[in-house]
Amino acid sequence: MKTIINIILVLITILLSQEAKADMFMRAELIGMPVINPAYISASANLIYPQIGISRLFVSALEPYITNSDNANVKIPINHLYLICDDQSFQLSNIRAQLFYIDNIGDIDFTRTAQKNITLRLENIGELPAGTYSVPLKFINRTSLIQEYECDFIFTFIIDEKQTITSFSGEPYIILNEEDVFSRQAVIKNKNDIRLDLFSNTHWNLWLDTSNIGNLEGEYSFLIKNCTGNILSFEQNSTQILPNKRYLLAKGNSTLQGTEQGNTVPTSLIIEYSFKNPDTKHYIKEGTRQNPITYIMERE
Repeated sequence: MKTIINIILVLITILLSQEAKADMFMRAELIGMPVINPAYISASANLIYPQIGISRLFVSALEPYITNSDNANVKIPINHLYLICDDQSFQLSNIRAQLFYIDNIGDIDFTRTAQKNITLRLENIGELPAGTYSVPLKFINRTSLIQEYECDFIFTFIIDEKQTITSFSGEPYIILNEEDVFSRQAVIKNKNDIRLDLFSNTHWNLWLDTSNIGNLEGEYSFLIKNCTGNILSFEQNSTQILPNKRYLLAKGNSTLQGTEQGNTVPTSLIIEYSFKNPDTKHYIKEGTRQNPITYIMERE
């Protein structure tokens, strides 16, 4: 008789919990904006869940990759994503659910909810191509009454476009010595070839802008002598420089290869500048020639 009563009580409890389940809720809410830096990307969230007896909280990824919506070929394996709870780190997987917290409240109350702060942290990555990245996650609460509550959460972050140009050679300058001055047809090259180191996390164009070059007393030209890295095409001819113009020097793909650490592809241009006297009937004064030019790198 006692066994029958116990079975009836268990059935009533399960029925009550099923009825309560329809009124209960579980959700994850983002706290603030994701933190993005070269070492890691993290986002804090608040997990709200039904607190019934012993609650075991699990998390799983619904896809094997964190994907870039702007470029489906850019994928980060899900094993780079960790959940941090109470200073413990748990690696995520799309194969199995990861237990990360046990809430042992010790009684049964179908009206109570609890909150747990967690952090999602993406680690062991390099610079990332621009775009919006996301992966769907599922949080599960398995209670001691063999009940499950769950909710979906999209872990997402945005990598802004970024282009940088670094030159270790300074501005180009051309020096006319005495022998150059009296050689009216000489072509004088700059003493320091300009090396431009390029970085871009998206497709790019590199321009030479002469808006501020000022008055040119002679015929100036540029020639790209060499290039390396993720460059698709570049100006291969010696090109005369005129004021208030934009010249397309080169174009290329993202200087990133993959999403792992150390994924930057060294990309650079070597540029030679030269000067020619356009009027062979007159001499050009000796001295240093230095005219400011601007390099502009932008998304294609």
